Amino acid sequence: MSRFKFLLEAIRNFREVGTVTRSGKALSEKITSFITKEDEYILELGAGDGAITKRILDRMHPDGKLLAFEINPNMFANLSKIKDPRFFPINDSAENMEKYMNDHEIEIFDSVISAIPYIVLPEDLAKTILGLCKRNLKKGKSYMQVHYAKTLTSLYTGVFGNLETHFVLFNVPPAYAFRCINE
Repeated sequence: MSRFKFLLEAIRNFREVGTVTRSGKALSEKITSFITKEDEYILELGAGDGAITKRILDRMHPDGKLLAFEINPNMFANLSKIKDPRFFPINDSAENMEKYMNDHEIEIFDSVISAIPYIVLPEDLAKTILGLCKRNLKKGKSYMQVHYAKTLTSLYTGVFGNLETHFVLFNVPPAYAFRCINE
């Protein structure tokens, strides 16, 4: 998807997309930096057009599974063009992740990466999705969140009890990579 088409989609559906441009290389690198080749099962939320998805696939276990949720139909159509036998795009809400975990025989995730724009979601839905992420993430493993402002930190600390912030200057716009460790 071109940057222009991404921008148009973002303008039409900002509550679903949450940003006006795709994640750049520096943000994609930072947000996936805690994934290792040992990480077999990964969950991506708000996968957009796949900018971060491709980096996840580069870093993850060669025989793993990546479940990637995207609710926007146009973004999902573009995301679905990624061809990798480990990749399973899902056009549904993240609050239904456990159904797809069962379908793909995944008991627990090794890593969760999210670009869901929680700032535009109702607070109860945001807490529900984050709670599901915590429950379905291995202890000691990372939940990573893309953010464009240092807001909502209490949402993440309220669910995970901890939060690291990493500023990514070389992204347009500059962004934060939030990291929570599942304790």
